[in-house]
Amino acid sequence: MGAIFLTSLFICSLIVLWSKKSTLFVDNANKIQGFHHARTPRAGGLGIFLSFVLAYLFESFETPFKGFFVFLGLSLVFLSGFLEDINLSLSPKIRLILQAIGVVCIISSTPLVVSDFSPLFSLPYFIAFLFAVFMLVGISNAINIIDGFNGLASGICTITLLVIHYIDPSNLSCLLAYMVLGFMVLNFPLGKIFLGDGGAYFLGLVCGISLLNLSLEQKISVFFGLNLMLYPVIEVLFSILRRKIKRQKATMPDNLHLHTLLFQFLQQRSLNYPNPLCAFILILCNLPFILTSVFFRLNAYALIIISLVFIACYLIGYAYLNRRVCALEKRAF
Repeated sequence: MGAIFLTSLFICSLIVLWSKKSTLFVDNANKIQGFHHARTPRAGGLGIFLSFVLAYLFESFETPFKGFFVFLGLSLVFLSGFLEDINLSLSPKIRLILQAIGVVCIISSTPLVVSDFSPLFSLPYFIAFLFAVFMLVGISNAINIIDGFNGLASGICTITLLVIHYIDPSNLSCLLAYMVLGFMVLNFPLGKIFLGDGGAYFLGLVCGISLLNLSLEQKISVFFGLNLMLYPVIEVLFSILRRKIKRQKATMPDNLHLHTLLFQFLQQRSLNYPNPLCAFILILCNLPFILTSVFFRLNAYALIIISLVFIACYLIGYAYLNRRVCALEKRAF
């Protein structure tokens, strides 16, 4: 485990050093979601992915990560974001198509189709197959949406992987957690390197695959996987709804996410290190819901109630921060 941690840390360190002389991996700080000013590489996901490739070559992975088509699918999803990280942009449509092809490769060779969503509904196999593709592509993009601050997306994914390991001790989930921790040494709190789109998509996908597999093995309720990833999922759904209400494209970036509002709130109060502090606060707020869900991981009714409470807290928190940020901005003028 220590070796894979050091491998991830070493590769990420090389990327940081390389980026001092080259702009290949350097992020665009002027984009609307940018909250940094220094030349910072956004290829931390490359360190995690290459560590995964090495582990794949030397470790014996079991289902659902076993087989050529699974590796191909994971690679395609990573590539859909990594091209953006090296400034070779794909349109949102092409990116989604590439991700969908990757996920279909994985599901076609691995039994990851969940049809029973008791006590709410069940689906015929074909619809369940399409829904599985939708869920895995969705969670990959959801992790990318919250990847705005040092340690936020990687922290959520690390907690998810450790919870998965607690429920079903396996070499892979622990290895993946160590890979992410190797990256986080350089990312949190000082942000020497960012996860990037490739890393966010890849981590979202491996977390989603692991949770679907646990559900099919009946070690968790299908709603437990949703609860573990509820914050990024709600962020995506609420963002789409918000943009549709404003008659904007669903894929149009903005700075009205919960994490960006919290960052602006902390910044307006002149608090030190608002970037990592924002991530720390949001992870801390998620922990009670995650830990409670672990306790009720086989109780679908309890998990649904927990998710509804979380959604209510999210909406209340969002409304409060939006109101306070707007009020402080008006006061500034």
